Amino acid sequence: MEDLVLSIPLQDATFIETLASRMGWTMRRRRTSIERFISSCPKTPQMTDEEIQAEINAYRQGQ
Repeated sequence: MEDLVLSIPLQDATFIETLASRMGWTMRRRRTSIERFISSCPKTPQMTDEEIQAEINAYRQGQ
């Protein structure tokens, strides 16, 4: 399965949704995808600000 981003005029959305349904495809709006991503993120950070800065500095020194 491949995820694609398709920009279409709003007046054609109903036609594309019907086509997608008949083809057995799944379709969701970009906003829905972004909201799903945000809700799946951890609520508390995995690293402190200092740890993040140390990782950035280590990466920069390695280049």
